[in-house]
Amino acid sequence: MKNIFLVPDKEKDYQSYMVYALTLIWSMVTGIVVATGFFYFPQLWLRWLLLLSIALFIALFNLTLNHFGRTRAASWSLTGMLWLYITIPCYSAGGIFAPGILSQMSVILTAGFLLGRRGGLAIGLLTIVADFGLAWLEATGHLPAPVVIHDPISRWISAIIPFCTVMVLQYYAINHLRSSLITLQRETIKRKAAVQELQDYKYALDTSSIVSISAVDGTFTFVNENFCTVSKYSAEELIGQSHSVLWSGEHPPEYFAGLGLAMQEGKSYRGEFCNRAKDGSLYWVDTTIVPFLNASGKVYQYMSINGDITRKKEALEQLRASEERYKSIITVSNTGAWEYNADTHQVWYSTQYFAMLGIDQPDGVWEDTAGMSWVDRLHPDDRERAVKIFDKFLSGGTTELYESIFRMQHKNGDWVWIWSRARRLLDKDGNITNITLGTHTDISERVKAEEKIKESERLIKKITSQVPGNTYMFEIEESGKPNILFVNRGTEDFNFTADLEEISRDGNKVLEVWHEDDRDLLHEKMKEAYQSGAPISFQYRIVVKDMIRWRWLQAVPEKNKEGKVIWYGATRDITALVDYITSVEQILFDISHVMRRPISSMLGITTLMSEGGLDREEMVHFARQLHPVAQEMDKFMRELNQVYEQKRQINALNIDFSLLVDKRNSLFKIEDDFGDKNTMPPA
Repeated sequence: MKNIFLVPDKEKDYQSYMVYALTLIWSMVTGIVVATGFFYFPQLWLRWLLLLSIALFIALFNLTLNHFGRTRAASWSLTGMLWLYITIPCYSAGGIFAPGILSQMSVILTAGFLLGRRGGLAIGLLTIVADFGLAWLEATGHLPAPVVIHDPISRWISAIIPFCTVMVLQYYAINHLRSSLITLQRETIKRKAAVQELQDYKYALDTSSIVSISAVDGTFTFVNENFCTVSKYSAEELIGQSHSVLWSGEHPPEYFAGLGLAMQEGKSYRGEFCNRAKDGSLYWVDTTIVPFLNASGKVYQYMSINGDITRKKEALEQLRASEERYKSIITVSNTGAWEYNADTHQVWYSTQYFAMLGIDQPDGVWEDTAGMSWVDRLHPDDRERAVKIFDKFLSGGTTELYESIFRMQHKNGDWVWIWSRARRLLDKDGNITNITLGTHTDISERVKAEEKIKESERLIKKITSQVPGNTYMFEIEESGKPNILFVNRGTEDFNFTADLEEISRDGNKVLEVWHEDDRDLLHEKMKEAYQSGAPISFQYRIVVKDMIRWRWLQAVPEKNKEGKVIWYGATRDITALVDYITSVEQILFDISHVMRRPISSMLGITTLMSEGGLDREEMVHFARQLHPVAQEMDKFMRELNQVYEQKRQINALNIDFSLLVDKRNSLFKIEDDFGDKNTMPPA
């Protein structure tokens, strides 16, 4: 109930405020009248109680209507109820002067305030007619006798109450008029300022924008200088012409569907249009079209505010072409692209990115959640290392290239080897942004190939490490210095002590165990091989543990894909072979020198015996001379065989030459007494 007594906002809703104020004023006036009646005519207390109840009902009913926004209905209701409340008691009270014409005049003024001049006039005419009827009834004696006989004081009170009501209404009328005049003056000042402001806006708009005004039929009625500049038409050429003079034909008819709908509904429209200038060139504008409505709400003209976006469109086209080329490169290279925004934690993936993981997904932005994060797909053995590398890259604030290799799970459960590379983007001022652009490349086949190569290398190293010799792969400089690309020590104890990595860095490290007299031989032979390109084969000595060992280096050249000559070879220990050959040489030397004397003696004796003419005693004598010689030869041969067996036993070659030795009879041919060539029997 208390809400209906809230005072309406006078500034925002003056009519509602007046209904509220006049309802309270008339309620107060009625209260004073009833109080006077109780004082002067207490015997009529039922009459006064009825009037008070009716007045209270009128007040509550109309305040309620006004509170719920029924201001117009409340205005008519209050006026009508007050008129009836004043006029009907005139009949029972004894004529038009009881309660009196002044009260009716107050009602007429109230009607004028609430219902306007027409409403006030209607209530005034109704009052004149009603009072004439009352006067006629009183003149003809048909009016009842007065119920209330007023004395002069009560009549004065009855007159002063409506008079005060008239004064209150006069105050509101004059105050309202004065306030209206002041408001009008302020509004005039505001409008002058608004006109100046509009002129400023127009100047700013003409300076910064391309502006045109057209009639409802689409013909130009105004174009500013910027419009003429961009379209290359003069104002005289455009005024009166239709907008179609600028159409470029770049847009299909349905492109203008939204514009046509907005024009029909009288709404603003914004869009981008490609227009054709007078010289045939095309230009793009960002257009805002604003309809102007008349008092009836109908459009009478349109203002078009345009911005030249030709350069923007050209830049966007270049960007689109660049993106298309980039996507084409990505597609052809079978590389997946991604873009990560550290501010929004969103990631954009290309179709190829998903394809390499077996996911059928178009390009788009995915929230980095729900198992689709790259971290969730990492191999458990790679996850900690890969995340650590990427986080370090993001927190580093550097423009250096991010690079990492890890495994990600394919949709079918397999593990795909990924080579990830990325770089932070820069803004126009060269500052690092929080946007990272990167690629993922499937290198599974390469990893498999590298694993095969590594496995082959391990196998080769295993094989070469078990052979009794050194294996090499090396290049030769023009100076004769070898650059060792690969080396394996093998199983031999007699070898260089330098680390294999040191030998790879400096090929001269192998000379640390070479015999001083043979060190120059290495560069000499290498230099010859560099110049001739012929295979390498030579022997040299090394000194290991104060022992001289013989080695044999052999290598063959081969050109690689780049045309560079690579040498593949090996060295092996040939000390046992050298010792064996030395022994054989010594035996041959001894045979050729030690056995010459007894053989010469035997040749001389046998020559004398073969010539004949010797008697028995002489024959016996020469035989006795020949026997010591034979014994000497036999002794030497036994010693020779013994030494040979000893040499053969300690020789590391352990070769059985017996079969070859048995065939030596084929090497010596002699002639018998008959001149036939016979093979000398085996020894």
